Amino acid sequence: MSDAPKVGTPGQIKATRALLKFCREHRHAPYWIKSFEECLVALEENRTEEVRDVRERFARAGMGSYLDWYPEVVFPHEDADYVEAVWHGLDGYWREMMRPFESKRR
Repeated sequence: MSDAPKVGTPGQIKATRALLKFCREHRHAPYWIKSFEECLVALEENRTEEVRDVRERFARAGMGSYLDWYPEVVFPHEDADYVEAVWHGLDGYWREMMRPFESKRR
């Protein structure tokens, strides 16, 4: 049995696309949008090491990090609580799908 993570599964790709779409629409920082785009391409092309490298960017915390953001309300049917809940839900699902690429060094 191989210890190599499965890369490019339908769940990983769908979760990445959904979170990327949300982050674009709600104006996350361009660096993180680009990182999601790179992750999506690497997943679609089954490039495990690139997926792992991009995933590591999201593991860091602090000022300017991916999590140092409050999504804006951009559509009439949204309010701040809704937008924050959707973001946390999409992010949590994405992190679960990307768990096989977490660093073993922690």
